[in-house]
Order: sequence, then structure tokens, then C-alpha cells
Amino acid sequence: MIFKNLFYKILAIIFSTSVIVSGFLIFFKTYPDNFIATTADAALYTSLKFYSQINNAFSELIEDIRTSREAQAKMDELNKEINNLREKSIDYNEMKRENERLREYCGVKEKNPNMQFLSAGVIGRIPGDSKGTFIIDVGKSDGVSINDTVITEKGLVGRISRVGPFSSNVKTILSPDAQISVIDSETGNIGLISGSPELEKSDLTKMTLIKYKDSVNVSDTITTSGLSGMYPKNLAVGEVQSIEYDNTNSHYYAVIKPYNTISEIKDVFVITDFAGKGFMEN
Repeated sequence: MIFKNLFYKILAIIFSTSVIVSGFLIFFKTYPDNFIATTADAALYTSLKFYSQINNAFSELIEDIRTSREAQAKMDELNKEINNLREKSIDYNEMKRENERLREYCGVKEKNPNMQFLSAGVIGRIPGDSKGTFIIDVGKSDGVSINDTVITEKGLVGRISRVGPFSSNVKTILSPDAQISVIDSETGNIGLISGSPELEKSDLTKMTLIKYKDSVNVSDTITTSGLSGMYPKNLAVGEVQSIEYDNTNSHYYAVIKPYNTISEIKDVFVITDFAGKGFMEN
């Protein structure tokens, strides 16, 4: 902007000078006898005028530069303040989130004193499988292992399906590959949690291996059975929403609404050890 203004000022000076020179030529042609005497006065006037215009132009240029520098300094100062406020906001949000994790951790630990927990945050979703699998910010360097149980304060989320040095994948209870041994806490019926693509869209899963329709009832609480040794016993899974019949496989199954809304989970706990872990594994 400064150089643009200077360009227009110089252009005006050149135009003014051209007009003056043209005036000299016209005057000389009209009054040749008086040209020499008049020229001296005109030259002096023109020189002073030209000097005044140049001086004004440079004065305005210096003022523009000074004003621009002051404006830039103020802008830099404002940007610095904005960045400081943004950093404070990030720090505050992170501290608030850590406090929430700690409070939840204390609640879970109190209910399950024999378990070893590790706090973790969700840092990504798997494209095309956003509900069935997600990524957390802890890995092998933190003590995480394949098949470790993943929970929240509300109940079971899933298990660790892949472990990297600093991150891990969590296969949730909505995945068709879940295969979790569960029990109806009211009727004692044992079944298997196995998700489906259709139910996954609605944050639902299903309990299979139901022999009779009245083996489970709507609103019953479903928990882990602990039979496989992969998951601790009595972890809350969800509530029975409906009983359906599978004509293809000729058996009943229960549609389960998990206590966790999987698509909204931001923080979890990884159970790295518990009493009876792996006792039925090879």
C-alpha cells in the first residue's frame, strides 16, 4: 500500500512537470522577446515548486512508513495476546479433562480394587469403521497388551486389538468380531455379544445363543460372565432393548443398547491386569 501511494505521487509530479514544460514552450512561441527574463522567474518558481512537491512526497512516505510500523507492532502485540489466550484455553481444557479422568478413575478403582487401570484418550477413528474400532493414545510403552479390556465408568467398551509403541486400536462391542461371553444378571442366561453392521449404525449390538424367548427379558441388565478369562467378571455391558428371532439361523437374539454411547466416547480406561486374567487362554 505504501509503494502504491508513492507511485501515484510520483506520477502526479511527472504530470505536473510535463504541464509546466508545455507551458514554457507555448509561452516561448507566443512571446519570444520576453522568454529569457520570464524563464528565470519561471525556472526559479518551478524549481521551488518541484522541490516542495518532492519534499512533501517523501515526508508523506516517511509518515506512511512510521504509521505502518506502528500498526504492524500493534498487530503483532494483539496476535501475541491471542496466542497466549489460546494456549491458556488449551491448558485449561486439558487440565479439566485430566481432572474428569481422575475422578472417573477413582470411582472405577473403588468398585474394582483388584484391577490395574491405565487412563487413555481417544485420538482417532478408523475410516469406514468409526464405531467398531477407534484409536487411543497409549501403547506398548505404557504397558498395554493385545486383548486388554477397555472400559469407561459406565461399563465395557471393548478390547485392545492392535498395539503400537505409543497408541493402540480398540475393537468395540459393536464390532461383529467382538465375541464376548455375557450373562443376563436377572435370568442367568449366558450368551455371546456379537455386533452387526445394521445395529452398529444405531450404536446397538446383540446377544446371541439364546435358547428360549423368555431366557432374557426387555430391560434386563447384561454383564460380562468372566468365563473366557479375557474380560473381568460383572462388567456392565448394556440393557436388553428387544428380543428378535433370526429365521436364517433359527434362534432368538437380544438387541442390546450399550451403557456407553460408543460414537461419543472421548476417554477410556485400559485394564492391564485383573484376578483370573487369561486363566482359560492357551
